[in-house]
Order: sequence, then C-alpha cells, then structure tokens
Amino acid sequence: MARLRLEPPALSSLVPALLRLVRQRDAGDAGLLALRLGLAEDAIDADEILATEAMVHGALEAAAEVLSEPHLSLRLPADLPLRRYGLAELAARSTRTLRDGLARMAKYASLVHPAIACELEERDGEARWIQRTPTRPRGLGRHAHEYALAYVLTYARRDTGTPVAVSRAWFGHARPPDIAPLIRFFATRELAFGCEDSGFALPQSALDLPMKSGDARLLLTADDLAEAALRAQPRMTSLSSLAASHVESLLPDGATMAAVARAMHMSSRTLQRRLDAEGASFSEIVDEVRERLARRWLADEARTLSDVAFSLGFSDLATFSRAFKRWAGKPPGAWRRG
Repeated sequence: MARLRLEPPALSSLVPALLRLVRQRDAGDAGLLALRLGLAEDAIDADEILATEAMVHGALEAAAEVLSEPHLSLRLPADLPLRRYGLAELAARSTRTLRDGLARMAKYASLVHPAIACELEERDGEARWIQRTPTRPRGLGRHAHEYALAYVLTYARRDTGTPVAVSRAWFGHARPPDIAPLIRFFATRELAFGCEDSGFALPQSALDLPMKSGDARLLLTADDLAEAALRAQPRMTSLSSLAASHVESLLPDGATMAAVARAMHMSSRTLQRRLDAEGASFSEIVDEVRERLARRWLADEARTLSDVAFSLGFSDLATFSRAFKRWAGKPPGAWRRG
C-alpha cells in the first residue's frame, strides 16, 4: 500500500495571529476555529506554533470566511496582531534603501514561507517583484498569493513613508468574482490572472527610496541570524525533495519518472528539465530514497531482508544486497547485526 506523504510543519506566527484577529473582532469562536484547524485552543495566545502548509492556508481561508472579507489577505499585513518581526522582515527593515530591502526579502523569502521563491528584477526602467512556487506547479491558492504580495507592498509603503505606485500586478490564481479590492490595494487596473507566477511592477526609480527604519548595526545582526536560519532550513522547497516524497509514496512498483511526473502535474520532460536545473537526476533521487528507507526498515528486526528488498522495489534479495553494500559498505545482514 502506498504511504501517505506527511507534510512537515514549520514555525508560523501567522496562524495564531489570525486566531487572535477573529477573537478581537468577536466574529466567531476562535477556540472552535483552532480545533477545526487541528490545534489546541491555547495556540491562540502563542507567539509561534508548528503548522503545516495546509494549516496555514486553512487558517487564511477560514478567517476570510468567518470575518466575511473575501480579500482579507490584502489587509492582514497592516492589521494582523503579530507579536514579533520575522528575520526576513527585520533584515529588510534595517536596510538603507528599498532596493536593498526588497533584495533581502527575496533572499530570505523561504523563511517566511518555505514554498515561496522570490526575485527582484530590474529592466528598462521597471522593477519587477516576482513570486514563484517551484515545488507547487499550481501555486498556493488565492489567499496565500494575495497575502504574500500584500506583505511585501505594505512593507515597501510603510517603511519608506511613500505610497509606492504599482503599474501592474499579476497572479497565479484564477480571476476572483470581485476585483475591486485588488484595484484599490494595488492602485492599478492593470491586473492579470492565471499567470505562471505572481508579482507586481513599479518604476525602477522607486527602489532608490530611503528606508525610515534603516539601521546598519541591526542589519549586520539580522543578516547573520537570517543566514544561519537559511542554513538550518531543510531542503523542503527544492523540486528534488518533492519528487523524492512522491517516489517514496509510489514504491515498490510505481516509482517511475512518468508516474512521479503525473503526480506532480507535469510531463516527464518538464520534470527532467527542472531536475537538471537543480543539478539533480531522477535515478539519484530514487537511489537516495531507497537508501534512507532501507536503513530505517532494517532497524526493525521484525522485517525480513526479503521484505525490505521487495518493499524498495528490488527484483530479488541479491540485487538489494549489492545496492546496500554500495551505500553502507557492507551487506544488509551484516549492517543489521552491527
């Protein structure tokens, strides 16, 4: 039977802040909403909690529903009762110019959301903030897309003290029924939907705006802390990591390139091209998954060597033994006894 892919949790200040917002607005029972998300009621008063990606998205959607604000995500960066700055925002706020701040936001984007990759591009007098989800071909959903863009634009306007003008904005999700809130927030009617990524464009000259909160000494500290957090972050955002999780779920019989590509909603050719861009190969991914599972399953004395071999998709015990000796330097039986 295929194993379910378990989504790893990450620290989130957004989820408890959303629960506190519901409580403050008296819009519903925040405790029941916490339980609905699979959380203990005391999560409401925590600074941060461990939350899965699905939990974060569920909290955004549930809060928008309970508060009857379909575009709540646009207001959250200004209104949400967060109790501390994240490292990405702290580093960005400490820079000298908006250009430097957005560059920090892009560099440390995965500390805000592990599935997001961002880029600041300057070309032909225009600056483009581009937000992608490399491991999520269909994106993260409307509420998450809007929140992530609003987070960056609110930061730019607040910390420069300037109503930074946006010439156009685009989104990876479908067009919602009412786009008036988007027009008001981005202050442009040039909106596009169903795009390959999400982002907004502004005049390149806006990047020279000075930051009111710039602090060179604080920036050194924030950069050091953010760099350490990046190094400690598991590689859950890479396409190869996502492919590996699908390989694991499809073993023993279906872990082929075609099957994994189908599970990731792309063609085999696209998957191979994107793995090549990461310097990874599908055969190496399968090999690494098999080695990791082999070590885990061999530690269980109740499983026979043959059972482990066939569960990993090997045709016979001899083939598995040769592969394991290549990985561990000794046959599986000797490794287990050791």
